[in-house]
Amino acid sequence: MEQHYREEQLLFEAEGYSIPAALTLPLQQQTDWAILLIPGSMGNDVDGNYPEMHMNPHMYADLARQLAERGHAVLRYAKRGEGTGVEVIDEEQKRAHRVFPRQQYIAMAAIKRLRELVPQAKGLAVAGHSEGSVHGLLISQQRDLGIDAFISLSGPSFRYMDLFIHKAQQMAKEQGEIIDFGPFKVNAANYIRVFELTRAGEPFTEEIKADPTMEFFVKNWGSDSPQAQEGREYMRDYDAIDPCAEIAKVPCPVLVVQGGMDESGVHSDNGERLYQARHAAYPETTQLAFFPELQHFYKHAEPGLTSAQSMALNGESDVRVSEAISAWLNTLQP
Repeated sequence: MEQHYREEQLLFEAEGYSIPAALTLPLQQQTDWAILLIPGSMGNDVDGNYPEMHMNPHMYADLARQLAERGHAVLRYAKRGEGTGVEVIDEEQKRAHRVFPRQQYIAMAAIKRLRELVPQAKGLAVAGHSEGSVHGLLISQQRDLGIDAFISLSGPSFRYMDLFIHKAQQMAKEQGEIIDFGPFKVNAANYIRVFELTRAGEPFTEEIKADPTMEFFVKNWGSDSPQAQEGREYMRDYDAIDPCAEIAKVPCPVLVVQGGMDESGVHSDNGERLYQARHAAYPETTQLAFFPELQHFYKHAEPGLTSAQSMALNGESDVRVSEAISAWLNTLQP
């Protein structure tokens, strides 16, 4: 199939990392918008695949190429993790910021690089996916960065711990004391308590430690190992942010994109909640693009799939998402 875009592979340095990136450009000389795509949680390669999870949704590559075919330049990049191509080149610089805010500094470095690469673009937009939406809405508040538009892609509307607590409460009503996430089953009450205790900075109870369904959480989150301490720090830093409160502070126009079959451990009404929070503050510059049959990576999902089955769907991300983003951007005057 003939390609209607061109793509350049590159590296940029930020926060002590060497980070693989890809700049996808339209074939024509004119570029409408320059768009930075901020990745979500977990380690992903430059296309948006997750080597450690053996998941290959390639949504970031799909979206970048679809948008380039519509006249926009898109910069996407990998996020640290095994098999992603990200390398540590300066341990001291890496430790300058904590794990969660570190992603915002990386995104700001990527914005600077994008401006250098595509100086002719008429405007700069930041699009953050999942956790990347939270980083994006925070940096979009910084007027000195000159961000002209912000796009939330499957972004959470709840605080981090509440994402898991609310999901477990919902599942417990349907399934009872033991809830089934597909790859694993847990005691609902203890699972919820794990997040409550992590939020409070308190140790796990003896009941949790004795529960065999909590073995993963006790081993990985409950110890005093450097990895566990860093993990708890990351979760509490993430949890301190209320996305609905923060998105209302974003001064530039905002588009919220959400799939109705999002079963990533969050809620498909996240989009509506984010939209309403921002719309209350800036009604004329807030828009929602909702796709009832699409999941977290904008693949078509049939009802009844487990979270794991939904997240594992392959195929190209639905082109209607890029169409909606492009159409919205082209209504704006940076």
